[in-house]
Amino acid sequence: MSMSFSENIQLDNRSIVASVKCEICFAAVANDVLQLMNSGSGDARRLGALITSDQSLTARVLKLANSPFYGFPRKINTVRDAVVVLGDKALRNMVLAMAVKGLSANQGPVERGLWEESAAFAIAARFIATKIDLIHPEEAFMAGLMSNIGETVCNLDTPKLYRRILTETKTSDLRQQGSAALLPYPFTQLGAAILYDWNFSPMLVASTFYAETAELTGDRDDESFMLCCVVRLARQLCKSLGLGRYPEQPALLSAEASAVVLGFDGEAVNALRSEFADVFAETAAGLINS
Repeated sequence: MSMSFSENIQLDNRSIVASVKCEICFAAVANDVLQLMNSGSGDARRLGALITSDQSLTARVLKLANSPFYGFPRKINTVRDAVVVLGDKALRNMVLAMAVKGLSANQGPVERGLWEESAAFAIAARFIATKIDLIHPEEAFMAGLMSNIGETVCNLDTPKLYRRILTETKTSDLRQQGSAALLPYPFTQLGAAILYDWNFSPMLVASTFYAETAELTGDRDDESFMLCCVVRLARQLCKSLGLGRYPEQPALLSAEASAVVLGFDGEAVNALRSEFADVFAETAAGLINS
C-alpha cells in the first residue's frame, strides 16, 4: 500500500480537542517522561533520573517492578536496577500508567472501573504481542492502555453524560455506539485526538481511533495495521471475559476478524482466551493496585 495504515485516518483534531472544556494534565514527572518519549532520545539514564526525582513515584515503580506482573526472580531494589532489568520502555509505561490512573482527583467507583478496564486492555495487548512476535510487547501495552483515554477524558469533562452512557449500555457491548449517539464525537475519535494533541506517535493515535472498528483491512506488513489489530483483539478478549464493566461474552471472539489477521482462529483463539484469563488472574493486581 502507498500510505501506512495510520496515515489514512481522517481526524478533525482541532475541533475535537476544542470540544473538551475541562483541563487535562499529567503529573509533572509524567509530563517530563512524555516529553522525553516524544524526543525519541531513548535515554534510559535520564528516564531513571526523572523517576528518582519523585520519592513517591520511585516507591510505586519499585513496587510494580517487584510484583507478579513482571515476575522477576530477584528483588529489584533501585530504579537503576529496574532500568537494567526491565528496560526504558517498561519504565516509561509504568510512569504513564500511573499518570493515567491519577488523571482524576475523584477516585470513586466509576474512576476505579475505568482504570481497571484500561489496565486490562494494556495487559491483554502486551500478552497478545508476546504471542505473535510482530509488535514490541511494551508498545502494545501502551497502545492498549491509551485506547481507553477517550472514556477517561469524557468522564472528566462530562461525568453525568458519561454515567448515562454507562447505565444505558450496562448489559451490552454498545458503549461506543452510545458515545456516538450522545456525544459530539465517539470515544475512539476523542481519544485519538487527545493523543494526537499530546504528540503521541501516529501508530498509537491509529490504534485508539480504530479500537472499536470490527472489520479492519490492511497490509500484514504494515506495523501500524498490526498494532491496531492487537489493540482491537485485546479489548475483545477482555470483554469476552467480563473484565472492566462489560458483561461476560464468551462467544464474542468467535467471529473476530482481528484474531484471524493475527493468526488466531478456531481453537487457537479459545486457547488464547483461556491462557489470558489465568495470566490476568495471576498478575493483574500488581498493575491495578500500583
